[in-house]
Amino acid sequence: MIEIKTVTDLSAAEKLWRQLSPKKTVYDDWDFRSAFYPEAPYPLLFIIAHDSISNELLGLLPLQEHPRYGYEFFAEYPSEESRPFVKPGHEDLIPQLYGAIPGPGKLSDISGDDPFTKNFLLEDYKYFLPLKDLASFEDFLTTRLSPKRRRSLAKEIVAIELLNPEIHSYHAQDGAEALERLFVLNINNFREDSYLQEDDRLSWRRLLKSSLDIRLIEIAVAGKVIAVSFAILYNGTWDYMLTGAAFKDYPGLGKYLVKINIEAAISSGAKTFDAGLGDCGWKHNWHFDRREQYELEVKSKK
Repeated sequence: MIEIKTVTDLSAAEKLWRQLSPKKTVYDDWDFRSAFYPEAPYPLLFIIAHDSISNELLGLLPLQEHPRYGYEFFAEYPSEESRPFVKPGHEDLIPQLYGAIPGPGKLSDISGDDPFTKNFLLEDYKYFLPLKDLASFEDFLTTRLSPKRRRSLAKEIVAIELLNPEIHSYHAQDGAEALERLFVLNINNFREDSYLQEDDRLSWRRLLKSSLDIRLIEIAVAGKVIAVSFAILYNGTWDYMLTGAAFKDYPGLGKYLVKINIEAAISSGAKTFDAGLGDCGWKHNWHFDRREQYELEVKSKK
């Protein structure tokens, strides 16, 4: 018999998460998610499904209660994929887990290919590039883009290459200064619209101290850093997450930064380059693959 319970203690919630998470993506990883919790420590509501006879944990829906918007996924920002965790063969528990949400709330960036989830409202797409058959960026150009689009993109990239850029790569342990330069470049570019305001920066600094395989790449011209990217290599996926760049001063810089990261992903042995949620004005044009992300609005319980 299936019994639904709730857990509100952070330590207990962590144990449940670690026990059931499939660790398929970096967003399934406790070290990633929990890095962003201290700046927004909303009350937890981890909904669990277990077998009341064997006491086996079978499903988990990890939530928190936002004071204004209601229930949402645990450490929802900046995670781009969230879903219930269920043991294989127990996908039939997914409707029960969602049905146990006290409400109201809104759950975003939901991934899943089970029939119940696929009936949710489409929110956006996650864009990615399979790297299995690519040995170089040139392979990407020739297999994904038309000759016309290939020439256009190559022209923009060459404009940066003619500046003789220097490429510097860092792992987490030696990337603290590069991360700070990323913050400065991002805020200079987006100003008050930057998603790296003070509290957000604290979380990313904390993440840098985790055991995750973090990769930072800098581009410098004449000794001046003009772009920095932040990625995580996780379970064969190169997650391209953060950038800071002087885009306005250097046309084509954004595309060149993506090129460098695709090359780094291939060199690292990654199987997938994950370009993140939303088209952002370029991913569709690069002919990346995509998969659906859903959202669910939960009404108040009567």
